[in-house]
Amino acid sequence: MSGTLRIWLIVGALVLFAIVCVAVRRERIRVSDSAFWVVFSLVIIFFAIFPQVAYWLSDLVGVHSPSNLVFAVIIGILILIDMASSAKISRLTAKLEELSSRLALDEDNED
Repeated sequence: MSGTLRIWLIVGALVLFAIVCVAVRRERIRVSDSAFWVVFSLVIIFFAIFPQVAYWLSDLVGVHSPSNLVFAVIIGILILIDMASSAKISRLTAKLEELSSRLALDEDNED
């Protein structure tokens, strides 16, 4: 893994960490939801500081380049998070539709 890539990983992880901290402070994201992103940025920093772990894992998995492994893992994790977020949004949308229907029925019953 090149030195330039390692620097970009560290900078990107620090920017992600800063964005999460600002979002928590402005109450745009819950602290419990931000824990994943903090851990995620720490893992990226870990791989950037200790690239030998990425080399060992890439040899273990059979990936030719540690940077490819790091990017594949990051992409895989982000896909899983996107799927989980989509499921949560779908559940909340269904609850909102049910709540709207109940509210409309309650308003009709009051008249």
